[in-house]
Amino acid sequence: MKFLSIALFTLLFTTPFLVAQEKTYKLNEIVISSGRIPISFSDLSRSVTVLTANEIKNIPANNIQDLLKFVSGVDLRARGTEGAQVDISIRGGSFEQTLVLIDGVRLSDPQTGHHNLNLPVALENIERIEVLKGQGARVFGANAFSGAVNIITKKEKRNSLALSTLGGQNRLYEISLSGSAQTGFLGNNFSYAKKKSDGYRHNTNFETNSFSLGQNFSLGENQFHLFFGYIDKNFGANSFYSNLFPNQFERTITRFANATAEIPVGQFQLSPKIYYRNNFDDYHLDYLRQDWNHNTHRTESFGAELQASFNTQFGTTYFGGEFGKDEIRSSNLGIHVRTKNGFYAEQLIHPVKDFSISAGLFAYNYSSIGWKVWPGFDISYSATDELKLFASVGKAFRLPTFTELYYASPANMGNPNLLYEQTTNYELGFAHTQNFLRTSGSIFLKEGKDLIDWVRAKPTNPWRVENVSNLSTLGAEVSFDFQLSRIIESFPITSINLSYTYLSSDRKTGNYESKYLLDHLRHQLIIGLTNVLPFGLTQNWMIRYEERENITSHLIVDSQISARIEMFDLFLRATNLFNTSYFDIPGVPLPGRWISAGVKFKIVTD
Repeated sequence: MKFLSIALFTLLFTTPFLVAQEKTYKLNEIVISSGRIPISFSDLSRSVTVLTANEIKNIPANNIQDLLKFVSGVDLRARGTEGAQVDISIRGGSFEQTLVLIDGVRLSDPQTGHHNLNLPVALENIERIEVLKGQGARVFGANAFSGAVNIITKKEKRNSLALSTLGGQNRLYEISLSGSAQTGFLGNNFSYAKKKSDGYRHNTNFETNSFSLGQNFSLGENQFHLFFGYIDKNFGANSFYSNLFPNQFERTITRFANATAEIPVGQFQLSPKIYYRNNFDDYHLDYLRQDWNHNTHRTESFGAELQASFNTQFGTTYFGGEFGKDEIRSSNLGIHVRTKNGFYAEQLIHPVKDFSISAGLFAYNYSSIGWKVWPGFDISYSATDELKLFASVGKAFRLPTFTELYYASPANMGNPNLLYEQTTNYELGFAHTQNFLRTSGSIFLKEGKDLIDWVRAKPTNPWRVENVSNLSTLGAEVSFDFQLSRIIESFPITSINLSYTYLSSDRKTGNYESKYLLDHLRHQLIIGLTNVLPFGLTQNWMIRYEERENITSHLIVDSQISARIEMFDLFLRATNLFNTSYFDIPGVPLPGRWISAGVKFKIVTD
């Protein structure tokens, strides 16, 4: 009833404005990287959501993890606050099935998906975030099972400096320094942030330090980009992985570096990439007993990729290959190494006017499973200048993590005999843009096989990992973006965004109790609203209604009031404004109302 009431209110509120079609709503021609072939946002044949820097600024969130809560179809399940430990899934997948990338280079952790959002980059250093929904194996290879999140960093060549500070309840504070500097031919973008809080209940305190540096330069027609990021997180992990242990504590340190280039050679465009990721995880099941179930894990992932592209009368062709290696040295999981290599190809053609077809495959060879081929196919048709229809189909797979294979504790047991999991995705969708309104929607079907889950036969047993489930997930998404300021400039409400996702799954898990696969979001409604206030103030509202399978529903309202005074940006923010009691993980309650305020000073010299 809450969901129906919110939807009805929103539609009734916005309908009167649909008669005044005076101005044209045009999409920005953002070039995105959801496929091997970069294309403009308006030419997409897949479901992709893009958060621009301006949209990021207006969302009442203080970290990337909380930002992603407001993307339709994305499920963020937090165990703490301010990004201390958050799992991400897309369209009903598990937290292990979403690939995370920085500038198109994979960042996901081979130990466990719980570390996938250990992001060594600050909000101030982000140009945009691209969220690909549905399988992405033909584009990104393994583990882009249910979708992918690609974080694009800033590559500015100018001189700027920003200093910001934030304070709030529960002794929360943050200080950050960011900016860019042009030194000769070299552009530098940097950020540093320190954040700390005593927590909102016993053993939820945290402290985070992060640093990132991006450099870009040109040598003739050759473009180069370097990136390094570091993040150190200490946090109380009250009941994070088992509600039998309220005194869990964890520290993670993540380092990530990559180098990419765009080099024209004759008719070819070469795109080499190299990357290195190091993660340290220090975990106590009970910090009051320092030597009891104290685990340390060190993982290293590194690899290289070379891609080539060229244009002919038949369209655009991309092909390339990559090599990578994952290693772990763990007090609990042992020492393990696995290698991966493969090649890929993709072709984009326009056979007739208004039609676009993209087809490709990724052939992968992992040391544990041998060669496998993962194809995909997209097609779009521009029925009119305002209406585009698209369809896609593709396969994807995911390897078990080292934790799923080898972990052992009183509460959780791994399984070294796990198989990889696989899925086939189908999707039909549309996008319509006219005047001040943009509408999009899709229906999709995911058919999974040998899915991996933590299960148990009865509550007194420890959780054990098994290839326990086959699934069929049917879903639908729809979104509306009303730019009311384009109709009536003086109207106090400038924009309304509404998105809704529905999922229904037929999962077969036998007589097991499931830890992760049976609690996806069934209904998700997200409403964003921006209004202007007197004295030059702007207010942003974000409303989330979520109804989770086999778990109660909740309605969360966040709001932010902001103002710009010369070189100063000020804001007052309230998350969970109505102090709702809720959780994403059973047994791990999340914060009630949390009020904070901050100021940022920014200067640009050119």
